[in-house]
Amino acid sequence: MKRLHYWLRSIFGYSRTESNGFLILCLIILLFLLFPLLYPVLFPPVAFDHAADRQLLDSMVVAMEKDQPEALVQESAKAPREVRNLFDFDPNLITAAQWQSLGLPRYLAERIIKYRSKGGKFRVKGDVKKIYGFPEPLYAQLYSYILLPDSLSRDYPKREFPKKEFAATNYPPAAEKKTVKAELFDINQADTLQLASVRGIGPALSRRIARYRDLLGGFSGRHQIYEVYGLDSLVVGELFRKGYLREGVGVRRLRINQATEPALAARPYISPRLAKILVAYRVQHGNFTSAESLAPVKLLDEVTLRKLAPYLSFE
Repeated sequence: MKRLHYWLRSIFGYSRTESNGFLILCLIILLFLLFPLLYPVLFPPVAFDHAADRQLLDSMVVAMEKDQPEALVQESAKAPREVRNLFDFDPNLITAAQWQSLGLPRYLAERIIKYRSKGGKFRVKGDVKKIYGFPEPLYAQLYSYILLPDSLSRDYPKREFPKKEFAATNYPPAAEKKTVKAELFDINQADTLQLASVRGIGPALSRRIARYRDLLGGFSGRHQIYEVYGLDSLVVGELFRKGYLREGVGVRRLRINQATEPALAARPYISPRLAKILVAYRVQHGNFTSAESLAPVKLLDEVTLRKLAPYLSFE
């Protein structure tokens, strides 16, 4: 050790204290270099059994499920909540609140609204199931209430008439010919059989027209016919060849000053949130006197007000 000190002092000019510090530093560096090799020897790994922890974790999960409130269980579970008030709806139009009233969890309702905001559209009933996590049992309950076609096939049924050749003598005399003119029907009063008699309107589409007409309280104008899903301009033209519509006549008016919030929300142009605001505004400011008196109501834009005006009664 004395020779090492002498060697360090003679070569580097260290003092005795500096040479001691240099040796200690070299020893520490050596220990750091050898530590990864010595650690497994000094501290051998201990085998650990995870069975006990797994059993404890399973018991905690069971306890949490028992203590979780029923509302949260329904929200997080894939099974749909109990549906109390079913109504006909177009999944391309209803709000998140209306989805929840149909039994859909809030996170799924918001997922559908986000899907529509990005350009997504439901074309047939089965498209609803493409939403990730949409409960199959709930879809079965809502199937008959979805205002969409079962498929995109819109081929009109082709009528084939037997070809028959007549001799010139077989034609009746001109005086005996009779022209039979089909009687037009009132679209607001027509039943599903009359609607289905129109070329391009089958049983399902006729029920959809009648159902939407009843929700509106009758068609107040021709333009509303186009709001029924599945009706294109050709079919609407065929409909008005056999039927007619007296604009503003035969509609059921809504007594806006006596209607409750659920009654308002049942109308196609009024969302649940708008119905709540209408009731609150009426309580705070008094009864509505005309369609113009509804203009200050929030969320009620000019287009919606113009659509609602023919259906409002201010008695």
